[in-house]
This record gives sequence, structure tokens and C-alpha cells, in this order.
Amino acid sequence: MVALTPIITRSIDAARGSGTGFHSEGVVRRATLQQTILSLTEGTQLTEHESEVPASIYVLHGAIRVEAPEPFVIQQGELHELPELRRKVVAVEDTVLLLSAAVAEGLEGALHDYVLAPDLSEE
Repeated sequence: MVALTPIITRSIDAARGSGTGFHSEGVVRRATLQQTILSLTEGTQLTEHESEVPASIYVLHGAIRVEAPEPFVIQQGELHELPELRRKVVAVEDTVLLLSAAVAEGLEGALHDYVLAPDLSEE
């Protein structure tokens, strides 16, 4: 069992204390299932990416905007399946979310390296 309440607090505090406004930690890793807590401070963006990995986001606290051909917002308490489209994620406010993904065998670490990185480019 994983108790999410203390992870939410610890994770957003870590994001606030980081130089990037971002923190992630794996909570479930079993075969091809990966569940990761992501915390982003307001305005933090995840690198624009396209993924064929089946994934969903459940917002535990805050809200994010998914910038895709048809942008949408996911708010606290909402679960949303991510489309297999080019997208970027932006924190509308300080946000903690649970990312669940089914990753092909042999690529278990690739999700973190490819998707779960803040966009540090200057805008």
C-alpha cells in the first residue's frame, strides 16, 4: 500500500525547493506498469513530447493545462486519459499529479528520461 497524502506534501515541498519547480518519484513499478508522482510549481512546464505509451493523469492537488492541438485543463480530482498527440504540460498552479503509464517491456526507465523532465528553455 502507498499512502499518498504524505507523498503529496513532501513532493510539492521538494518541487518548491528545487531550482526547476519540478519533482518526481516513482510509487509503483511492476512489470510494465509505472505510476509516478509529479509535482510542478505554478508555471512549470514539462518538455513538449509525443508518446505512444498508454497513460493517464489523476490530479491530486492543483491543476494543469495540456497544450495539444485541442488544449484542455485537468483539475484536482479529475482523471484523464492522455491522447497520443504532441503535447506539453503546464502547471496552472502548484500541482501534484499521479501519472500512470503502461510501458513496453525493456523500456521501463524510458518514461522518466523521455517525458518526466521540466522544460528549462527560456521563453
